Amino acid sequence: MSDTSRPPYPTGVHQQWGRQFFTSNHGLPAGPVAALAAVDGTLFAIVEQRVFRRLPDRWAEEREPAGATALLANGDEALVATAEGVWRWRGGRWRRPAAGDPTGVRTLAAAPGGRIWALDGGGKLWVDAAQETRFQPGPPTDDAVRQPNGLWVSPAGEVLLSTAEGLYRRGPGNPGWDRVGRPKEGQPDARVRNLAWLDATHLVAATDQGLGVASHLQHWTRYTGAEGLPVLDLTHVAVGSDRTVWLGSAHGLIRWKDGAFTYFAGPRWLPNDRVTALAPAAEGSVWVGTAAGVALLSQRSLTLADKAEIYQKDLESRDRRHGYVTVMQLPAPGELKGARQEISDNDGLWTAMYIGSQAFRYSVTRSPQARAQAWRSMQALLRLESITGLSGFPARAISKVDEPGHAGRSEGEWHPSPVEPGWMWKGDTSSDEIDGHFFAFQLYYDLVANEDEKRQIRATCKRIMDRILKDGYYLVDLDGKPTRWGVWAPEKLNDDPEWWAERGLNSLEILSHLKVAHHIVGDPRYAQAYRELIDRHGYAVNTLGTKVVTGGEINHSDDELAFLSYYPLLQLEKDPALRTLYTASLRRSWEYERPEASPLWNFIYGASTGQPCDVDRAVQALQEIPLDLVKWPTRNSVRADLKYDPAADRFNRRQLLQPLPWTERPLHKWNGNPFQADGGDGREEEDQTMWLLPYWMGRSHRLIQ
Repeated sequence: MSDTSRPPYPTGVHQQWGRQFFTSNHGLPAGPVAALAAVDGTLFAIVEQRVFRRLPDRWAEEREPAGATALLANGDEALVATAEGVWRWRGGRWRRPAAGDPTGVRTLAAAPGGRIWALDGGGKLWVDAAQETRFQPGPPTDDAVRQPNGLWVSPAGEVLLSTAEGLYRRGPGNPGWDRVGRPKEGQPDARVRNLAWLDATHLVAATDQGLGVASHLQHWTRYTGAEGLPVLDLTHVAVGSDRTVWLGSAHGLIRWKDGAFTYFAGPRWLPNDRVTALAPAAEGSVWVGTAAGVALLSQRSLTLADKAEIYQKDLESRDRRHGYVTVMQLPAPGELKGARQEISDNDGLWTAMYIGSQAFRYSVTRSPQARAQAWRSMQALLRLESITGLSGFPARAISKVDEPGHAGRSEGEWHPSPVEPGWMWKGDTSSDEIDGHFFAFQLYYDLVANEDEKRQIRATCKRIMDRILKDGYYLVDLDGKPTRWGVWAPEKLNDDPEWWAERGLNSLEILSHLKVAHHIVGDPRYAQAYRELIDRHGYAVNTLGTKVVTGGEINHSDDELAFLSYYPLLQLEKDPALRTLYTASLRRSWEYERPEASPLWNFIYGASTGQPCDVDRAVQALQEIPLDLVKWPTRNSVRADLKYDPAADRFNRRQLLQPLPWTERPLHKWNGNPFQADGGDGREEEDQTMWLLPYWMGRSHRLIQ
């Protein structure tokens, strides 16, 4: 039902964030990085008072200088303060300090024209003598400037000192020190930690109470959480050549660009959240020193097609057990070597969604690899039904008795297979599995299957639907009882108050499954049952209440089940009256989900109704989602800019009013809560289906290029 009169949305090229870490595995000590400086493409770092230089494949310690206390990049020169004085690196070699240089220097600063200022441990100022590579005492401080702890030089040549009592400046030829700003002028705070200049007029200041912005050291404006600044207690600031502002804190890194703040924290982005040094690099990238190593954050140009290829390669490189596609469990946080695919509660559902992604991919590309991937996983899906020995009853998951990880398989009802010796299957199958099966059946059957494959799908589809009908719209398990969620019977959905909350969703599910079964198998009993549920039991009207919100509580897993049921139902149903009801139901559900900007929900809505579906926001999500799908620990609850929903989520956890960008939120499937602030432990890698399915669906329905 896509609107083919509209051209596909152009996705173009986007900038994809990525990172590289450099730690003790790359030649750096394990301690905090005290300083960073980039000179003519060479990066220097001070760690444990030793100077390290980045080489193409590692970091190497410089034999000299030693005992480093400060580092500065000044044009084509790097300066390092030591107990001997100030060393200078230029032209690929180090020059020793001049006689009389200051020792114990805490910070260095460059003035216009290249003159260097230094602040020593006793609070004394030094200045090099007209760039003759030797220092002389600078102007003395007075009683107003007690215990200076930071030194900068403005583009106008003014010397600035920060103290516990405020920020002071001294202009050329000025014999005294003047206080910079007053509280009534919006001066950010007495405790200025770092300064940087946007240009000759404007500066930015990192303070313990937010970001200060000023013109000519006057007219201060403060940014706090109310303006979107994630962390107020700032320690570092640096400005890149493209005027990107980078802010460091004890709780991560912040980028200020085009009026928006972007937050980078946790091991997805940094070796440690305590930022200790910054050095902007080319094309908007930045080197970040932390308490446990260095990170390079950079962007690269990608199309969504490029990204799909990367994800597909990653997915196929993992050890996918028996054709199923689910989460990978990692032996240590972020460690892919030795990872094992989980034996999950819903191997069929997750694998079915992967089949859907490859069916859409095949419809667009006619790729033999897409076809092979889809069929391999379809065979695994069909096997879930055959292995149980119960005609029409698919398992949640299967496992060999001696399979690695079998002893730690997910809990639940496990049974030996009567038809495949040495294998176990998991019972109490949920409606999740049935939803996944029929979603995949319809897509593979219509977009990919040859006649033999259609025959196999048809046979399994028939057995499942025949079992459900025989047992009165229940999914009956090995023990002769319905499974916990395999319930679609009218006497439950319409007459049992305990099932009223599931009335809309479960009515939608069974109508969708019957429609698919009739489409694939052609048995008139399915069409008759479909009409009976609609005409006698009001199931089409029931679907209007599919989305249930109780006291702000949302079941995101139910959202996934609903949208996977809407899609085949609305692809196959042609009756105008029924489509009126089903599209009204879908519209209502989608409007609830709309703030989440899920590309999967948006594309299902657009493909099913032909209506505008916020394609731009869906594309933004596809662009933002990280290439690295490890569920890294993410802790946003420390932030100052977030607003929380008064209502807790269904697990009684605090949740946000608006989802965070994908670069900042905990990684989740489409059945996860996008309003969650914290999550992840680094020990799982999400399967790439979560991105591939909406992408290829959007391509197949010509919603996106």
